Amino acid sequence: MPDQVPPGRAGRLWLLGRLASAQRSVELLDRKRQLLRRELSRLATMRDEARQSWVISCVEAERWGLRATVLGGASGVALSAAAVAGRANVEVAWRNTMGVRHPDQPRCALASLPPAEAAAANAAVAPAAASYRRALEAAVSYAAVDTSWRLLDAELHTTARRLRAIERHRLPALSDALRRLDLRLDELEQEERVVTRWAQRRRQGQFAGPAAPTSRDNSVDATS
Repeated sequence: MPDQVPPGRAGRLWLLGRLASAQRSVELLDRKRQLLRRELSRLATMRDEARQSWVISCVEAERWGLRATVLGGASGVALSAAAVAGRANVEVAWRNTMGVRHPDQPRCALASLPPAEAAAANAAVAPAAASYRRALEAAVSYAAVDTSWRLLDAELHTTARRLRAIERHRLPALSDALRRLDLRLDELEQEERVVTRWAQRRRQGQFAGPAAPTSRDNSVDATS
């Protein structure tokens, strides 16, 4: 039997309570699994879109970066980039979905190229800077949604594993324990009925008075 089942009918009530609790757990875990699956499907679509946007923006940034390098040289591009280097800031909000804390709606605070630097540089520097800004924003968005998907996917696997454990092990063990206890209680009730009937017959035989004389016995007495 699972755990320490109390004896007798108290054990039956104990098992019924554990069975009800396990069944409620199955219902809650199954509902959580369904909700996680729906959320993962939504995040998967968002992740694909974010990845595609990131790839496209990276290609565009590289194209404009190459143009700026060709027009002004690598040293000129590096000099212009130094004006905004290390000034990017990313803020990530967090939300809770079915007990899982994951990133949601990150915000990028990116420095803009000063007008003087843009004017001093070649014509491709400003478009290149804007393209790299978009690429960085797309990268942050993809990282956030990908992390959310991974965290929720891990929680889905944990939930499914717990659900299988209850359905395949906990519930069958409790049901089997209840069945065996019911059989034992039935046997005890039958034994009690047999003992009760035996005791009743014995009391009836013990307290029964002497048998009344028959008519034949009376006639014999009169003749004598």
